[in-house]
Amino acid sequence: MENKIIQIDSKIKNYIKYCFLAAFFIILYLVFFHEKTVKNSLIDYEMYAKVTNIYRDKNEHNFLFVRYSNGSVELLEYPYKIGDSISKKKGDSIEYIFRNDTILKNNLIQQARKNKLVN
Repeated sequence: MENKIIQIDSKIKNYIKYCFLAAFFIILYLVFFHEKTVKNSLIDYEMYAKVTNIYRDKNEHNFLFVRYSNGSVELLEYPYKIGDSISKKKGDSIEYIFRNDTILKNNLIQQARKNKLVN
């Protein structure tokens, strides 16, 4: 009987040890690869659309959302205005915003640094 208790106790200790090891490696991965993942997500898409609507979503804590002419909807992270045309090439970190007769440049990596998402 005592031998079974010792076996169960050692199995529990091994399980806890492996859980901590797994958590350690997950945290290690996130620390080293988070910045690379964020940068890749900022430059790894293409966008050619016009801002058609900016609205507050009551179901999402009244956050501001932007709707584009291509049908996509995103959380408003940059102060777009209705009628802005957005142009971004895949692999480029700069988003060009055409507003009236001006072209505004939005460097996504600089914005991420400002918001402390990357170093």
